[in-house]
Amino acid sequence: MILRYDGTFAGFLSAVALARERGIKPEAITDREPEQQGLFAAIEEVATDRDRAEELYRLISRTLPSGALQTLRYAFHSCEPGREILLFRYLELGLATGPRFGAMLAHEAVIPVWKLARAVGREAHRYKGLVRFQQLEGGVWYAAMEPDHRILPLIAPHFAARFADQRWIIHDPRRGEAVVFDPARRKWAETSLEVTGPLPLSAGEELFRDLWQRYFDRLAIAERHNPKLQRQNLPLKHRGHLPEFER
Repeated sequence: MILRYDGTFAGFLSAVALARERGIKPEAITDREPEQQGLFAAIEEVATDRDRAEELYRLISRTLPSGALQTLRYAFHSCEPGREILLFRYLELGLATGPRFGAMLAHEAVIPVWKLARAVGREAHRYKGLVRFQQLEGGVWYAAMEPDHRILPLIAPHFAARFADQRWIIHDPRRGEAVVFDPARRKWAETSLEVTGPLPLSAGEELFRDLWQRYFDRLAIAERHNPKLQRQNLPLKHRGHLPEFER
């Protein structure tokens, strides 16, 4: 049995709740078309049921240690194929063992989920220092980033607190996803976003970008130029949306 959901956390919890209610152990839980090996497995579309998802989340919150909840949340935002079935096994173990779950870090159902959460957490922390906003016409601040994992909801609270008086968008163009912040309501929201063509930059943005690039160049010490070390500290994959590297 393969359970297919809509890709949201509520949808995933709906699938887990359905499996628990029926007492089944699914072969996979996915938001995509099944892989080759699952072509002949029965596929059931799981409708997102927010009441059912919230009920399960309350049970998880009461049963699992707080650290395990954060691990679950971070690992869900991983883009590792097959993460959902790992999370299902993680939750099954946690709900079965309760308070003892926090001491089971070496369990085979915990280790892969913990590794996913660690990778996502590290990337989210890194991108808090790699987001570069540019001002568009109308005063909106826009930043693009292409992380390995879907970390936009994890970094949004950081920028909501730091730039609470500005309208801003952080965009993942590769996935067509974005978080948009409304300073009037002090809230951010996830949305789909596709950008085609050049962005309408504000009048002062080009000047500021030029000044930033000049500052970056002047700050460098020619005698200490070390491209290899620079690539180790800031891999090429992170530079596509950094104005200091745009020439």
